[in-house]
Amino acid sequence: MRLFLIACCAVLWFAAPARADLIFCNDSAARATVAIGYKGAEGWTSEGWWEVLPAECSTVIGGELPLTHYYWRATTGDEDFPAQDYYFCATDEVFTIVGDTNCEARGYERVAFSEIVVGGARDVTVRMTGAAAPAPVAAPAPGPKPRPAEEGVDLGAVLQLLQGEWHDLGDDAFTMIIRDTRIEDRYAGIKAGEATFELAPTCDGADGAGPVMLVKYPDVQLLCWIILELDADDLVYIPANRDEPVRMDRGY
Repeated sequence: MRLFLIACCAVLWFAAPARADLIFCNDSAARATVAIGYKGAEGWTSEGWWEVLPAECSTVIGGELPLTHYYWRATTGDEDFPAQDYYFCATDEVFTIVGDTNCEARGYERVAFSEIVVGGARDVTVRMTGAAAPAPVAAPAPGPKPRPAEEGVDLGAVLQLLQGEWHDLGDDAFTMIIRDTRIEDRYAGIKAGEATFELAPTCDGADGAGPVMLVKYPDVQLLCWIILELDADDLVYIPANRDEPVRMDRGY
């Protein structure tokens, strides 16, 4: 899901405590879908999607609002409403996802949400307003592109360069430790996941690019990470069928 800036705003209105609902009203000209995030019994959880037609309102949570904070994200399908820096996992399909870390490794996207402070209010209405056209933005600098796999690439040398501790440049708290052909993910110093991998010249879905890491997390379909850049200090890879690369460094 690509993020676009929409010339719109969201206004929170706290209604009289006759009921206890979380309501989203669409004051824009386009059909919107809404996802929410919250701290549930099993940890941080995200859910979506609820449809909200133009000039209509939809109740996303009916009944008592037991939490003081919720988080939300809305999209028209082509453009996303602006969001703050609160991140959850999401997917284009209807979803309920427990856990807000390691999204990509689990087959999801890591996307931005906005905060709703409930406080002592029982009913909360979020009004989504604005135009449906994205504001013009400067084109980003082009990133590295997957290259055709080189014939006879030395996968042993690639494996040696991969060894050690890598720090995600997009999330300071995330670290990936590679020992031999095993991966250990850590978030804020706490172990978040484990996987095994093997190297190959290319894979299905890579359109001949490579070399690749074929990564297997428990209970997750085999992932293919196309290595775009790799040296003693930097690792850049892109999962097959994704648009954005993952950039990591040694974090000395």
